[in-house]
Formats: sequence, C-alpha cells, structure tokens
Amino acid sequence: MIEKPIISKPSEDLGINGGKRRENLKQRAYLNTLSSVIDYTANRLSGLLVNPFIITGLGTSLFGIWQMLGQFTGYVNIADTRSSQVLKWTVAQKKDVATVEELRSDAGAAFVVMLFVMPVILIAGSIIAWYAPYITHADKAHYTLVRITCSLLIFSILVFKFFELFEAVLRGMNLTFKRMGFRAGIVLLGGGLKVLALIGGWGLIGLAGVHLVESLLIGLSFYIVVKRNVDWFGFRMPTRSNVFRFGKLSAWYLADSGANMVNTNSDKLLLGIVAGPVTVAYYSLTKFIPAALQGLINRLILGIMPGIGKLLGLKEYDKVKSVRKNINRISLLLTTAFGTTIIIFNQSFLSAWVGNDHFAGHTANALIMLMTIQDTFVRNDACIISATLDIKKKVFLTLIAGALFAAFGIVLANKMGIAGLCISMMISRLFLFLGQRKILSDLMKTEAQPAMAVSYRPLITALLMLGAAIWLATAAGTMGIYQMIVLAPVAFVSSLVLFYMIGLSRGDRLEFRHIIASIKFFKSDTGFSKN
Repeated sequence: MIEKPIISKPSEDLGINGGKRRENLKQRAYLNTLSSVIDYTANRLSGLLVNPFIITGLGTSLFGIWQMLGQFTGYVNIADTRSSQVLKWTVAQKKDVATVEELRSDAGAAFVVMLFVMPVILIAGSIIAWYAPYITHADKAHYTLVRITCSLLIFSILVFKFFELFEAVLRGMNLTFKRMGFRAGIVLLGGGLKVLALIGGWGLIGLAGVHLVESLLIGLSFYIVVKRNVDWFGFRMPTRSNVFRFGKLSAWYLADSGANMVNTNSDKLLLGIVAGPVTVAYYSLTKFIPAALQGLINRLILGIMPGIGKLLGLKEYDKVKSVRKNINRISLLLTTAFGTTIIIFNQSFLSAWVGNDHFAGHTANALIMLMTIQDTFVRNDACIISATLDIKKKVFLTLIAGALFAAFGIVLANKMGIAGLCISMMISRLFLFLGQRKILSDLMKTEAQPAMAVSYRPLITALLMLGAAIWLATAAGTMGIYQMIVLAPVAFVSSLVLFYMIGLSRGDRLEFRHIIASIKFFKSDTGFSKN
C-alpha cells in the first residue's frame, strides 16, 4: 500500500513520463465549467421542451403543485449531514499532500456518516409526503396521487445521496470534466421518457418515476467515471476520531443546508401557501429563463471552486482574492448582458412557449431578474466560504437572512403577490451579501473596505442598462417568434460589448483578455494525473 504523499509538492502534478508539471488551475476550471455547462444546458433544454407537455397534460394547477413538490421534497435535505460536501472540500484541500490511506479513510468516514443519517431522512420524508397535499392546496381527490408522487421524489433523493459521494470525489480532485456528456445524455433521455409518461396518461406519478430512473442512471455514471479516473479511490475503515471529525463538520454543513433551504428553496412553497398553486405556475414559468441564467453562472463558479479550495488549503489568500475579483467581474458582465436581453424578450418568449396568459407581468419580470442577479453574487461568496470548511459564521448569518425572508415574504407576498415575494428575497439577500463580505475580509485578514470595496463604474453601468431594458420591454410589447430569434442574439451581443467597453476599466479588460488567452479551449489538461 502506498504510504507516501500522492504528489510531492502542493503546486505540482505528476506528468505522464514521471516528470513534474504545474497544475493548470485555469485549464481545469475551464474544462470543469464546460462539463457543467453542457449538463445544465441539457437540463434546461429538457425543461424547455417538456414543460409545455406537462402544462397540457396536468393543467396549470397540477403544474404548480409539481413545482411546489420539487421544492418541498428538497426539505428532506435538512435531515442530511452533507457528508459529501465535507468530503469534497476535504479532498480539494488534501489531495496534493495526503496519503492514499488518509484519503480512503476520509471517504470511509463520509460513508459511515451518511449511513447514520439515512433512517432520519426516511422518517422526515414520510412526514413530508403525508402533509404534502395540505401544503400544496391539492384537491381531496388528489391526496393519494400527491403522496405517491412525493414519496417517489424523496426516494430518488435518497438514491442520489448515496452516489453523491462519488461526485464529491470528482469535484474535490478537480476532475469533474471527466464525466463530460454523461449526465447531459441521461437528462435528455429522461425528458423523452417524461413526455412518453404524460402521453401514456401516467401524470404526476409517471413524472416522479422518470425522475427516480434519472437519479439512478446519473449515480451509476458517477461510479463508473470515478473508478476509471481516480486510482486511489476506495473506502477504508475510518478511525473513530475521523468519523467524529466528519460528523462535526457535517453537522455544520447540515445547519448550512437547512438555512440555505429557507433562503433559496422556499420561494415557490411560500408563494403557493400564500397565493395558491396557480400563482406559483405563473412565477415558475416567468422565472424559467432567469433561473437558467443563474444556473449557468453557478456552473461557471462550481468549475472554479475546487481550485480555490486548493489555494485556501495552501493559505494563498492573495490569489484567492484575485480569483474572487475575476469571478465577480465575469459574473457582472454575463448577468448584465443576459439580464438586459431577458427583461426585453421574456414576455415574447413565454407567449411563443406556453401562451402570453402565463406571463407574470413586467414589474414581476424585472424584479425576478434583479433578484436573480443579486443572488448570483451572494452564491459566489457563499461558495468560497464553504470551501474553507469553516462555515459557522455563515450558518448563523444565513439563518438570520432566512428569517428575514420568511417574515417579509409572508407579509409582502400576501399583499403584492410575486412582486412582494421578490422584494422580500432581495431584502434578505442584501443582508446576506454584506455579512458574507465581512466574513471573507476577516478570513483573509484584510480590511473590508480596500479588499471588498464595490467598484461603482460597472455597477452604475449595469443599473443603467437594466433600466433601459425595463423601459424597452414596457414600450415594445410582444414580438413574434421570428423577430425574437433575430433580435434577441443581437441584443445579447450588443449588451455584452457595451458593458465590456463602458463598464470595465482598461486594466480590467486587459486582465480579462489575459485569462481568456491562458485557456486552451480545444485541448484537455495535459498535466492530468489519475492520482
């Protein structure tokens, strides 16, 4: 058994011929991001094609219930210790300096902690399934249908939780790109099966059954890719101290998961309780494209995160600050260009997709987009804090933000509907954004103002562009599908160029071009080592 460190120096990988090569974190980040973007694009494409069939097959009310169940079943994660998250960040920080036995012991500890929590998840899932019809305001005739659907969705979560350990190893090793295309193909297959289930009259139960099959197939693909590409991977009986260490860290990630659940996975549920499932349907459909934007940006950040985990493990905080600055600069560039385009064309898109009567209105459309942009930057900082494995302050901060969202949400959503929900979320996100900036400045031992200061030039440019988009959306009205196909790409490219030239300083543009030039877009990571 190998007892020496896998890699002799933190900043180097073993080359193919036994020589040493520096790990190209930018190239790995690009490849991981490309893999995540392909997967997410397939997911959004599947939703784009399948949702009209779901609305037609189920009706607006049951479609809203399906959306609520998707969030409600996610609440079983509150009972999850998130051992896979701890394993991911542990591997990211230790992979260059730990022995094979240490890494296998960490994987074993994560597995043991996961086994302990499975019965708790089953109990929590049973309670959620029983009360699901009352929470979603389902008709009494649909109570059994909703409970069976909810049970299948919860079981698919349990299946995925088991295989999530394999994905955690891939992410921690910075090798997510090795599964490129697998998940995308399975998701597209699942989309086709959902359409067949609806045509066959299986309704909600058919959709949930296909979701379970998807989870199983995706999990098996994780297992195959890890076995082929990570030589050290295996489970070793952990020591009691290692299990306790993982359990303690997992407990904090559990608390963080529960707090995030209230903040990020409760909007449809709260809106459904206050305003009913039909309003949830309008909100979900209007938010479809903005949510796709946010998911795309998140995949970009997730691709970079394992590299940041390595830098944090080495305490190279200057590099972390530089990466964070670049992440936020790219995020603002993309969210402004996407946001401008979506605000202008979202009504036209919905009219062509599912009918104009499902559009939530221009005010709600603009607020959803602004809320999404704000949340993107909150998530960026949250990912960096999570990579430190020290999330105590973040947990308390997120819990307070969640309480703010729930309190304002109940009042404002009841009075203002979707607009009130968005405003309440923006209030909680502002509190979370400011608090996370303070946590990061303390972590990297820098004063908050110089290290985390807001640059007003890009912010003002973004606000002016989004304001112009809101005016154009109100004045232009609905466009035809062919006009939209031609004008939407033009609006996006124009917004991208305009923000790049006006919103970014000359130094920012030079650094941005340097990052792009350092990436080999059509090559894999030649310094890759299976270890």
